[in-house]
Order: sequence, then structure tokens, then C-alpha cells
Amino acid sequence: MAKIVVFGASGKAGRQIAAVAESRGHEVTKIGRDPGVQAAAQVAAGHDVAVSAVADLSRDPAEFYTEAARALVASGAGRIIVVGIYTLMETSPGVRVIDSPDFPDEHKPFCLGHAAGIEVLARSNADWLVMSPAGNFGGKPTGTYLLGQVDPTNELTYEDFAQAVADEIDRPTHHHTQIGVAST
Repeated sequence: MAKIVVFGASGKAGRQIAAVAESRGHEVTKIGRDPGVQAAAQVAAGHDVAVSAVADLSRDPAEFYTEAARALVASGAGRIIVVGIYTLMETSPGVRVIDSPDFPDEHKPFCLGHAAGIEVLARSNADWLVMSPAGNFGGKPTGTYLLGQVDPTNELTYEDFAQAVADEIDRPTHHHTQIGVAST
């Protein structure tokens, strides 16, 4: 049994992740709203795993995601799992979805904000993983999922995504990387 804190536990992904972790017998601390960066570091301290499923659309994305990543690293949580975005996955070596010429400019600041947070994690000594939902959330839960470089036209259910996150908590197999997740 692990001691887990889920930031964003009032959102769709965070709520499902917390529920699946609890159903597996983990001790889960659920944080529904952003407690502030300093408070987040204090709340996550002493937890085996910190899961971040947060967004603050009222703030500059680069500022928000770098502060959130720094707080998670500073907390000393044994493992950090961040709910990422698929647009930062590579379509070929060194080329991300966001880098395509037809990617909408209005979405780039949010995506690059996520990327800035990942850079903070990558420069740290923390055991981190970014799990990025592929495609659109929808459909019926399948109970199974695909990991890695998955087809972004796939659907993904919150339930299947939560299973994938909980499996990484139970059996950590991916470290210091970003992986895509899709329902099968």
C-alpha cells in the first residue's frame, strides 16, 4: 500500500485516479483545488507518490506549470506522475505534434507551458513520469489501454486512463519520460 496525494482530485481525471488508487487499497490524500505552490510542496511531503492532474487557466501556463513542477520536486515525494498532454509527444524523432506546421497557434502557449514543467522535472533528480492522454476522452471503458507512442485518433476513457496511472503506481516501469495512453 502506498501513500498517494492526488492534486486535481476534483477534476475528471484526478477523481478517477484517486478512486482507482483507493480501490486498490492505497492511502489517498485528495486535493481538489490548487492549494498554492508552497502549500502543494508541504502537502506532498511524506507521500510515496504525488499525482498532478491540475490546470490553472487563469495564469500564464509556463509560469504555472514550472512552479507546479518545482513544488512537486521540492516535496521529496518518492515518485511524481503528471497528467500531460499528447501534443508534446513525438511524431518522429525530435518532432512533436505541436511542431507540425498546421498546429493552431492559439494552443501553443498552453502546450509550451506544459513543456516548461516537463523541463523542470527533467533537470531534477526526482523519479518522474508524464502520462499523456491520446485523442479525445470518450467512449465506454474497456478495462485495457495502450502505452507509448499511440495513435492520437484513439479514444481514451477517464476510467482506462486512471487504470494506467494506478498500474504505474503499483508497478513503476516508466521513469524520466513521457508516454502516451489510449484505450484499446
